[in-house]
Amino acid sequence: MPQLKRENMKKVQVNKLGKAFSIFGGKGNVWSGTAHAYKAGYGNLCGTPALSSNHAAMAGITEVGCPQCLESLAAFGVANIETAPDLMQMK
Repeated sequence: MPQLKRENMKKVQVNKLGKAFSIFGGKGNVWSGTAHAYKAGYGNLCGTPALSSNHAAMAGITEVGCPQCLESLAAFGVANIETAPDLMQMK
């Protein structure tokens, strides 16, 4: 798979990822547009601890914008969400 450049990555709607995923982020993530993809039973895909209040969900953010989470999603073939594999099996 070709390496995706961060500036070319598009944000992903979290509701397109399946029921096991939700949005997560603190106030800084809300302000900077870098909310994380949080997978139930795993945590944030980028490895950032989910220790704060979920300000991203409280603010109604629906797009994953964290570059590392987007890289993880791209590694699983989600660069084009319309042709994404079943992420429910992702570990």
